[in-house]
Amino acid sequence: MADVKIQIYGIRTVEDARMVIDMGGHHIGVSYGRIKRTPGQLTLEKAKEIFQGVQPEAVKIGLTIAEDIDEITENLKEVLPDVLHLSGNIEGISPDEVMELKRRFPGLKIMQAIPVLQNVPIEEQKALEYIKQYEAVSDFFLIDTKADTANDIGATGLTHDRSIDRAIIESTSVPCIIAGGLDASNVAEAIHETHPYGVDSFSLTNFDQVEEGKGCKDPEKVKAFIEASLNA
Repeated sequence: MADVKIQIYGIRTVEDARMVIDMGGHHIGVSYGRIKRTPGQLTLEKAKEIFQGVQPEAVKIGLTIAEDIDEITENLKEVLPDVLHLSGNIEGISPDEVMELKRRFPGLKIMQAIPVLQNVPIEEQKALEYIKQYEAVSDFFLIDTKADTANDIGATGLTHDRSIDRAIIESTSVPCIIAGGLDASNVAEAIHETHPYGVDSFSLTNFDQVEEGKGCKDPEKVKAFIEASLNA
């Protein structure tokens, strides 16, 4: 059995949040904010409902792609997660600004997304540079695939070279969660190859068709992903 934390993103209902924890997941990820920035982003009110309704043992992750720490602060005043996941342009919020957020909200943990590009050797990427810049202010790193055309990091369903994950994990003492195109068919291999703190799934544990206003997590895909992760 793998000693790995399982993070499921794209939670849009209390029912989905509770299902993930009942099935053995550990972290539930919710994207929310007052200003609508992504298609699946929830209102502050809906995020609060999910965080209050999920089992107490769940680690509640709140994602933002905002780059203005005052905007982020106003959201956190309304809905405070256990961990704030910064997933916008990494250069849009400096390490000093991350530290300021932690000063404003004592006890808040930070998960900094680290962008990895597809089909680009590690020598030509900035991932290891970002690790050095942000490790003093980060409680977790989320290593995810960044699309060339996107400003934010992740939620693409795209994979990347897992040897880059391994190099990042071996370079830092900050716990690293790997993401990017993970599902039940490849997560065990990724765990064996990289030895991460945790694994993350969004796109590939969703229903093929998602209805507006309803949950998007497919119970069969979620269950398969969690079992494959735990049995790796």
